[in-house]
Amino acid sequence: MTLQPGDINLASNNDLMTIDVGVPYEYFAVLRREAPVYWNPPPVDGARIFELGDAYEPIGFWVLSKYGDVVMASKDTDRFSAWENSVLWIDTKQSEMALAAQRAGMMGMDPPDHTQFRRLVQPGFTPRSINALEPHIRGQAAKVIGELAERGEAEFVFEVASELPMILLCEMMGIPQERRDEYMALGNATASFEFNDNFVEDQINLFLMLDDVVKTVTDAPDDTLISKYVHGEVDGRKLAPDEITQFFQTLSIAGHETTRNTTAHFVRLMDEHPDQKALLLEDLEGRLPNAIEEVLRVSPPVMQFCRTATEDIELRGESIRKGDKVYMSYISANRDEDIFDDPDTFDILRPNAGKHLAFGMGAHFCLGASLARLQLRCVLAELYTQLPDISLAEAPTPMYSVWFNALNEMPVRTCPVAH
Repeated sequence: MTLQPGDINLASNNDLMTIDVGVPYEYFAVLRREAPVYWNPPPVDGARIFELGDAYEPIGFWVLSKYGDVVMASKDTDRFSAWENSVLWIDTKQSEMALAAQRAGMMGMDPPDHTQFRRLVQPGFTPRSINALEPHIRGQAAKVIGELAERGEAEFVFEVASELPMILLCEMMGIPQERRDEYMALGNATASFEFNDNFVEDQINLFLMLDDVVKTVTDAPDDTLISKYVHGEVDGRKLAPDEITQFFQTLSIAGHETTRNTTAHFVRLMDEHPDQKALLLEDLEGRLPNAIEEVLRVSPPVMQFCRTATEDIELRGESIRKGDKVYMSYISANRDEDIFDDPDTFDILRPNAGKHLAFGMGAHFCLGASLARLQLRCVLAELYTQLPDISLAEAPTPMYSVWFNALNEMPVRTCPVAH
C-alpha cells in the first residue's frame, strides 16, 4: 500500500498501532516529499489522553517534517512560542490551571524568562560539573551491567536500561533510599501520561515527594544538586522552592526517558545490524561516541515537541494562522534526505551523525544532553566490554506513543544460544 498525506493521524495512538515499529518512518518520508508543511486534523476517534475534559484534548496541528523548518521554528521563539499553549499536541488553553502548570516549567517558557531560568539551573550541568561525575557514573554502570551478567537474561528496558539514569537522578535529588522505588514508579507513571488515567494524582504525588526533599535540604544542606539549588544563587537571584521542585519534576521525566530509550534502541539496532556491531567491537572506545550519535539520529527518544504560532506565518505555500499549533518532528528531520545521505541506513561511521536534532535546537536545546551522552558512553562501554555477545531473545514490543519513541519490553540474553 502506498501511503499518502492524511493516511496516518499523528495525534492518534490508535493509528500508530497499525505500524509494526510504532514510528511512521515511511509516512514522514511521504510528508517530506509531498507535504512538508501539513495540517494534521484532530483524531477522528475523539479519545482524550485521560479523563480531564477539554484541557487535555488533542487538537489539530501543522506538521513540520523537514530539517530546516524544524530548526527554524526551534530558533524563532518570537513567532513559535512554547508559552502560548502546551508544548505537546494537546490544548491547555481551555483550563487556567493546566495552562499555568504548563507555563511554570522551563519547557513552557519563552525568552527572556526561559533564558533567565536556564542560567539559574545551568551551574549543575556545566562541562566541569558533568566531567566530575564520570568516575562515579562508570562505577555505577559497571555494577548495573555486572548484575545483568550474573543473570544471563533479562527484560532490558526497565530492568537494565532504566537503572543507571534512575540511580543517578535519585542521588542528584537526594531521594531517601526507602523512597526510591516509589520515586521510580511515579517517574515512570508521569512520563507515560498518554496511557495513565491516574496521571494528575501521580504528578501531584511526585511534586509532593520532591517538595519534601527541598524542605529537608533547606534545613539540612548536603552535597546533592537539589541542595545546591536551594542554597545557591546566580547574579543575586535565588530559585524559589516551587521553581526547584518544578525543575526536578521535569528532570525526573526528561533525564530518565532519554537515556533509557536510547540505551534500549542502541542494543536493538546493534542486534538488527550485525555488520555495524562488528565495526563497533573492532574499536569500541574509538567508535562508541559516533555510534551513539547515529542511534540518536535513527531512533531519537522523543518524537516531537510543539509550538504555537504567535502571528500569521506563510511557510512553503501554507498559511499557518496565529494560535495554530506547530508540530516539530525530530524523527522526520533526522532522516531528511537533504541533510543525511541515504538517511534510512544505520551507519555508525556516518560523518555528520551528530547533526541530529534528538536533543532539540535553539533556546530549548536539552540542558542535560552532556549528562545523557556521558551516561550512554559509560553504560554502553561496560555492556559491550563485559557482554559483547548480548542479543535480543525476542522481538521488542514498541510503545505506540504520540510523544516518545520508546520500547515497552525487550527481552535479551547475554550469551550466544547453544546449538
